[in-house]
Amino acid sequence: MQTDEEEMGTEINSAAQQLDFEVPAKVGKYQLLDRIGSGTCGIVYRAYDAILSRDVALKISQAGGLDQSGKTPAAQKAFITETLSAGRLTHPNIVTVYEAGVDGPLNYIAMEYVEGTSLKTYGRGQAQLPPYRVVNIIAEVADAIDFSHKMGIVHRDIKPANIMVAIDGSVRLLDFGIAVSTSAEESKGRQALGTPNYMSPEQVVGKDLGPRSDIYSLGAVMFEMLTGQQLFKAQEVKELFRAVIKDAAPPLRSVRPDLPRELELVVARCLSKNPRQRYSSGADLAEALRQVADKMSPPDLLSPELESWMELIPQLRFFQGFSARKIARFTSVCHLERFEAGTTALARDTIDNHLYVILEGVASTSDGSGLGSVLGPGECFGEPGFVRGDKSTIEVSVMTDIVALKVHSKDVQELPDADQLAHYQMISNSIARRSSTSDELLLDLAL
Repeated sequence: MQTDEEEMGTEINSAAQQLDFEVPAKVGKYQLLDRIGSGTCGIVYRAYDAILSRDVALKISQAGGLDQSGKTPAAQKAFITETLSAGRLTHPNIVTVYEAGVDGPLNYIAMEYVEGTSLKTYGRGQAQLPPYRVVNIIAEVADAIDFSHKMGIVHRDIKPANIMVAIDGSVRLLDFGIAVSTSAEESKGRQALGTPNYMSPEQVVGKDLGPRSDIYSLGAVMFEMLTGQQLFKAQEVKELFRAVIKDAAPPLRSVRPDLPRELELVVARCLSKNPRQRYSSGADLAEALRQVADKMSPPDLLSPELESWMELIPQLRFFQGFSARKIARFTSVCHLERFEAGTTALARDTIDNHLYVILEGVASTSDGSGLGSVLGPGECFGEPGFVRGDKSTIEVSVMTDIVALKVHSKDVQELPDADQLAHYQMISNSIARRSSTSDELLLDLAL
């Protein structure tokens, strides 16, 4: 006879056993390109939609009716669940579902293809993201689950592999295949589906599931991303379940004493055994995390060369009104770039997604008409490519040797939202200031 915990382990693995099936070269209108992963109850491929000329992520599972016991197979149930959830979950931090269908023996769900990496890349034993970046990613996921909870849906499988960070820095929550409705009977009683390392205590023991179960799971993900190790260590699933139910979560700062006490308290609250002691909503968790993030700075990420400029940088006009922490976070994603006098720093009609903030030296700009302006310390160039990915409308010539901060647009997108807003506002101010003073700065470069 199986123990309760062994039986739970059997239920958890039952869905995975349904992933062993042949997949054709084409499903529906989608041409399969390459396998990119698997969800709880399906295999995920990058596929091509020839009609709309776009890549999609195509999740495929076996279609089927009742099994020998008279129950709906897990893969079929997941397909129905994810399809029903898709119509209610339109949010910037939740992957977009385009359509769902059946092609012969296969179900398929076509979703937005997110080019990037999942947090699994940064999990246990992997290279870690900077703590302030982790905090802001988790805050965005908290926004996503807050929305899904308001729509009456508990995700139930929050884990690193289901959180994608796109190459543009945006964050998406994936895979609602085993989600449950907060008002449905399936959220009550014994439901062991999930990923053991991230399951809440109430999920393990089969109690009613509510939004705070997802809060716990997200806390477990956050602990792993910040420490590089999973919350509990065990050789077998039943040992892991016992730890989840009975053992107190280790304090964050027992593993990472360099992290703020405020962050430790946020993580601890997420991981409380009692759901009532956790954050009541994803919105509350997101707000708490952003308050912590605003107090964090990553000076340890600065190169020694950049550190030598930190006394000058706050004095520059570009950074007027910025707090020391905002400046530290911005410079942590920058590099120093040097240009020799007589060279071209930025050619006209080229695309460069970097912004350059001059620290030292002088440059001139020309729009091809023979007139231009002078840029000195505290001024920036490269705005069209940085903000919109457009071609440069000017050529930037180096008059005296220049040292500049160089930052890529996708790296700024990794900063807290408040920081991004401040930097883009400063860029707008710089452009406006340059335009309003153009009469004073214009030079006849043809002379």
